[in-house]
This record gives sequence, structure tokens and C-alpha cells, in this order.
Amino acid sequence: MVESAAEKTQSIETPEGTFTIRLTLDDLGSIYPGMIRYTVEVLRGTETVYTYAINSYEAPPGSLFDTQEVAEIVFSRLAHDVASRPHIYTRPRLFTRPLPDSGTTDVVILQGSPRRFGNSARIASWCDDEAGRAGLSSRIFYLQEMNIRACTGCYTCYDYGYCPVDDDMPQIIRALESASVIVVCTPVYTSTVPATLKAMMDRCQWLHAREKVLGREVHARGLLVAVAGRRGTEPFVCVTHVVDAFMENLGILPAAPVLIGDLDRVRDVGTIEGLEGDVRAALRALLAPRDEG
Repeated sequence: MVESAAEKTQSIETPEGTFTIRLTLDDLGSIYPGMIRYTVEVLRGTETVYTYAINSYEAPPGSLFDTQEVAEIVFSRLAHDVASRPHIYTRPRLFTRPLPDSGTTDVVILQGSPRRFGNSARIASWCDDEAGRAGLSSRIFYLQEMNIRACTGCYTCYDYGYCPVDDDMPQIIRALESASVIVVCTPVYTSTVPATLKAMMDRCQWLHAREKVLGREVHARGLLVAVAGRRGTEPFVCVTHVVDAFMENLGILPAAPVLIGDLDRVRDVGTIEGLEGDVRAALRALLAPRDEG
């Protein structure tokens, strides 16, 4: 739970009306230990026309100023700027990046392989078809074909509730937030997931922030279907840990994964007897209505 407290306020009379500068402290320690967010707002009457936010995790070791000092400096400078140029603040200057209005779906399938017609893509198509058979909407995100940039660790999502990186992530966030089932289809690359899938998972800190700060909870169950060239369970150890961590971070309840090895020898998942049925059955178990009792 986020607890807020007003630290400082200042009223400024100008030819454009009365403005209030307000510095607020938010305790985000329930999200990350010791995280404090400082928000400086400019209000014209009761309308917020400008916002600046910074949190204690943003200051690197050895910084000349801590984040509280930075917020207080911004507070003073804004007070001076509003008094000097009130016309600049007569209309809102709020920065955000809203999610798409459309794009919700029942089942989200994250296809992590860079191979459009590889084994993971074939498994994704089985899952897509099974969702359709159940009368549910579904969408496969072919991540390699999307513009997904790496997380920069800027913490804007925890300050403002949105991610400033301009790429294709908003449609993925929108879909994940509304889905009831999330499927991750991935090969094993150097004992973990491919780079684009990992980048997408890291960028879902945006969704984590929306959940923890804005209360937009994900209510979904998850399924991992992974393929590896080598036999045995060892190739999947890191992959399952990474995907489990991704799901746990978003509050997604994972089912038992479907792990398919020995593909260096077999080559084609379509030739493995009974595998398609097993994948479909694993997904079908998640598509059934949950017993809330």
C-alpha cells in the first residue's frame, strides 16, 4: 500500500490566478525496501498543470544530492518559474504514454523464438488453435518481429505509471493486463530465454508498477512450453527459473511447464508422438473456468 504525506506547499499569486506548489512524499517500501517517491506538483486552482517525480532508487552511489534534496531544489525552481512566467502554466503539461484502447484478449501467447516457423512457433499455433476451440480470443505476439527495446532502469514507471521508451510494448502491456491465460513458448538459448523475450520480461516492470502503484492487477494463469536441443531436465533449469520469476513478479499463477528436449536429434516437434495433444491438454486445463470456492 502506498502511503502519501504532504511535505511542503507554497501558494503564489499571479496575474494568471493562484498557483500552488506541492511537494509530496510517497512511501513505496511495500514494493521495494526503502523506496521513497517525491512528487512536486504545480496546481492552478485545483487542476494539476505540471508534475515532477523522483524516487530514492534513482540516485546512484556517490551522488552529490540525494533524491529529497533534488525534489526540494525542483520545488524552489518551480516556485520561481511560476512567479516569473505564470502564462507557461495556464494549461496542463502532463507527460504520459497511455495504453491502447483496444487489444484485449483472453489468451496471450508470447512466442519468444526468432524463428517465425520454428518449433516454438508451431507450439504457439497449437495453443492459438486450442483457445479458438474453447471459444476464447487469443493473440500470438511474435516478439522478434516487434520493436522491443531494453529496459533502461529509469524508474519512470514507478514515478509516473508509464514507460517513456517509444516502441511496441504498450500493446503487450495492454494485452497482458487483461488476459486470463498467458502462454510463453520459447527455445533454450545458452541455458536461458532468447534476448528479445528477456527484454520484454524486463520491460514488464512497467506492468509491475501499474499493479503495485496504480492497483491494476493481473488476474491470469500462466503456462511455459519450452524446447531444448539437449536431452534431460538440466537445459531447462535456468529457463524455468526466469519464466517463473517473470510470472511471479506480475502475480501470474504458473501451471506445471511442458518441457521438450532432444530436439537436436528429433528436429521437428510435430513428429513427437502425442506431444501436440499434451500441449493442448495443458492449455485446456487452464482455459476451464476456475472454481472460486
